[in-house]
Amino acid sequence: MFTRIPIKVLAPLLFGVPVLAIGLWLSLAWNHQSQHAITQLAKQDLEQIHTATADKIADVLSIPVRVCRLNQHLISSRSLSPDDLSTWRPTFVRESQSFDVLSAISWGSADGRTAWVSRYANGDIYWAVKQDPDQPEMSQWKLDADGDVVPGSRSSFDFNLKSRPWYQAPSELRRATWSEPYVWVGGENADDKTLGISYGIPIFGGNQLIGVIDADFSLNDLSSYLEKLKFGKTGMALLVSPDKRLLAVSNETKIVQANGKRVLASESKSPLVATVGKYLEGSTFANDSNSHLTVDGRNYYLHASEVGQEVGLNWTLVTIVPEEDFIGDIQSEFARSWSTSLVAVVLAIGLGFIAARWLVEPLTRIVSSVRRIGQGDLDTRIEMQHAPEYMQLATAINTMAEGLQDRMRMQKSLSLAMEVQRNLLPTESPSFNGLDIAGHSTYCDETGGDYFDFLDVSGCDQDTAVIVIGDVMGHGVAAALLMATARGILRSRCAVPGSLADFLKHLNEMLVVDTQGERFMTMLLVNLSAKKDTLRWASAGHGPPIIYTPGDDSFPEFDGGGLPLGLVEGETYSEYWQPGIKSGTILLATTDGLEETMNEQGDQYGKERLQQVLRENASKSAEEISQAIRQSLAMFRGANSQDDDLTFVVAKVL
Repeated sequence: MFTRIPIKVLAPLLFGVPVLAIGLWLSLAWNHQSQHAITQLAKQDLEQIHTATADKIADVLSIPVRVCRLNQHLISSRSLSPDDLSTWRPTFVRESQSFDVLSAISWGSADGRTAWVSRYANGDIYWAVKQDPDQPEMSQWKLDADGDVVPGSRSSFDFNLKSRPWYQAPSELRRATWSEPYVWVGGENADDKTLGISYGIPIFGGNQLIGVIDADFSLNDLSSYLEKLKFGKTGMALLVSPDKRLLAVSNETKIVQANGKRVLASESKSPLVATVGKYLEGSTFANDSNSHLTVDGRNYYLHASEVGQEVGLNWTLVTIVPEEDFIGDIQSEFARSWSTSLVAVVLAIGLGFIAARWLVEPLTRIVSSVRRIGQGDLDTRIEMQHAPEYMQLATAINTMAEGLQDRMRMQKSLSLAMEVQRNLLPTESPSFNGLDIAGHSTYCDETGGDYFDFLDVSGCDQDTAVIVIGDVMGHGVAAALLMATARGILRSRCAVPGSLADFLKHLNEMLVVDTQGERFMTMLLVNLSAKKDTLRWASAGHGPPIIYTPGDDSFPEFDGGGLPLGLVEGETYSEYWQPGIKSGTILLATTDGLEETMNEQGDQYGKERLQQVLRENASKSAEEISQAIRQSLAMFRGANSQDDDLTFVVAKVL
């Protein structure tokens, strides 16, 4: 049969057909390997985008909780008196200016008296107060940039405190809680309704409700915040409540219906949002789950995880990014390479085996390199002087490998940062005459903002321990940097004698310059002397020390303190003292991560369990008491992960 075919036809066929087959096979193999590598990178990029968005949302959600706890402390310490609401305006204004994400900071007394500072959508700030519970009207004044009342701006409106969701939820449940999302007063008939949510803490005098302190923000603002973030090239993000209704969306999708009811995600007018809603309703996805969706013929990567658990919410964050945002370029490259391969096969028929090999060899190198990168060899680089398409592809793959290496180096840098920060904390318990001291700190991330130390203050003898414990808002590298800065400032100040209040004032003045009020930390300083039989302390927004006296089995209650550090310039602090510190007395200074540890049922560890551990282990050493606290926490937490940094110091008078 072959003898009838001219050699000029047969020779190209004998070389061209195998080259064609090999070219097709290598192109498909290259495409498969490239698609796999790019898909893995796409998932990693989507997870990073998602994690960064979740962290930013968590920071936003933590602000109302922090502000309410701060005001709860101010009310409990009588810095804010419920008997005279007119004096609350400077504090509320200062907090509103420090945390512009908040829409309102409010107080509602059990008898119906009310006060708040609110920020409207146009940026105007108003002060409202209702001093007479028997009158239906509430008075309101516009404030200027300094927080002063604008003359002639008074207005009034009917207001019933007991009807507002932000007051109802905490007062009925008798515990700190978030309200259900609700349409703001005055916005029920607007075309673009404002959906809000609030966090409130009920304040009690004994078993009698005194009132509710509240902070809230607009979920429409949260949607606007999401709009500013970038999700791939054309992706989007949405927040969904446990009932699968929309809370915030990164585009113009409506979250509230015309009748004032919230939109069910599966019933959204946006086909993509509706498909995601149906997926959430019919899926039993685990936290941090990845999936794929197809909507109107387009493939999407989807990543969903829970957000807000650390502040008592159970929302779901979903990020959706079109597949072509990640692999569109590689598909274009594949299409161009496919055309080039076909042209190369045609040329190979005339040029023979050498030309075919010239075309196949770079593809083989690229496939081999991509496979090695996919297997973890990130040092692989493709050095190629060939056709422009191959050189562009090699450059793209080299850039991809360098990007992966940068991520690995970043991970190593975080590990190094964790090691450096751990080295900033005391490595062993100090030795003081008549005192037994032990400290402990565990971070929930690689780095954290909890801090404890034993200061060597000029003028103090070997019988006196100066203990410091602090808690920076948030977690991660930013919190760790603020903690390290505070440590350096505080230690440098130890060279000059002064009171504990002087130390806090100096530290606050230094931190305000750096933080500009955007971040803050709480701190407790304790001076304990076995020889002088006296305890002195000063607090900047931090809870007082816990004291246990085994002789009479008592836990004296302390209060007092100032604003957290880094918030307000010029803040002053007070120093308190307690005599009668006898042998056997146990002191415990801790951050809020200890008492607020949650178990699998959602219960907090609380002060009573902590006091029982101190009571049962009072006869043991400070280190043994520290171990007993950690063991008790681990048993209480169960399978739950540690959601907050955990730091405490135990001191025992011998």
